[in-house]
Amino acid sequence: MSDGTLYVWFPDAPVLERAHDALRAGGHHPTVTATCARVPLAPDGLDACVLDLGGAISEPEARRARALFVPGSRDPSLDDFGRIVSLHQLHVAAQTGWLLEQFDHGGITSHFHPIVHVGDTSRVFAHEALLRGKGRKGEPLEPLTILQNAREAGLYQELDLAACRCAIREAATLPRSVTVFINFSPAMMRDAESALETTVAAIDAAGLEPERFVFEVIEADRIENASQLKSVLDAYRKDGFRVALDDLGAGWSTLNLVHRLQPDFIKLDRDLIREVNSDRVKDLIASKLLEIGHGLGIRTIVEGVETPQELQWARARGADFVQGFLIAKPGPSPRAARLS
Repeated sequence: MSDGTLYVWFPDAPVLERAHDALRAGGHHPTVTATCARVPLAPDGLDACVLDLGGAISEPEARRARALFVPGSRDPSLDDFGRIVSLHQLHVAAQTGWLLEQFDHGGITSHFHPIVHVGDTSRVFAHEALLRGKGRKGEPLEPLTILQNAREAGLYQELDLAACRCAIREAATLPRSVTVFINFSPAMMRDAESALETTVAAIDAAGLEPERFVFEVIEADRIENASQLKSVLDAYRKDGFRVALDDLGAGWSTLNLVHRLQPDFIKLDRDLIREVNSDRVKDLIASKLLEIGHGLGIRTIVEGVETPQELQWARARGADFVQGFLIAKPGPSPRAARLS
């Protein structure tokens, strides 16, 4: 993109002040008049400028702000004002390029959270691969920030696939006896056949066995077509993968999927497990879910275990595995730790 000038009209003076500080901190040189900022930009400087602004103001504020980029050194003309958009729209467009760059240059990484045997928490059964990422300046980003950016930019499926490939690469550094759980979101169903082919190719390239991987269905309440989901997961199983259902107990839709999918593992929702040892209603619900799992031959995982009392409850109720901050916090793989 050529050089030019970005004009931004902010909803009020306090928002403009925050934006002005962010622009100066980012190395830009804005000129401010009333509630408008005029920012001269070098070639290819628009995305960086817009991302700096997006980090300084809220999404509602960005939706109310109006922006216009005028290429070259000329002043805006009457014809230009038909191109005015919200700052939020420019921010989404900037995120697209930034996220694609992260996918290509290792900005998307994995941390691993151990899942351990309930009777002996020193015995690791599996690791759940969790999304992590870095910003433009190498700073760590919250997973929710990455996910929100991907959704806004229309790149959620691409993010899922990038995270999946990364988890597979990093899994090669773990002991061969350890199972790896990889999150499977509704976005993976948009082009399920291609996603499966990409996954199998990545596992083959890493020299790993499909049997080591469990695809964990998350955000099940957002999946509208249970029959399609079953068909997709059956295809994964045919290639040797196993399946887990996350957040059991968070809602009827998730519980309803148990008999439809017959997963290999179920994970009890962390909100249900919080203080389950002292809450009679939670205890009753969670105990019945474990009973259902055992009755169907499904192995059970209690996640979100943060106190010794919750761990003792899981043992007393016959869970197979536990996961939570009481046991360990997520951390990088050995390879990622060496590179960081």
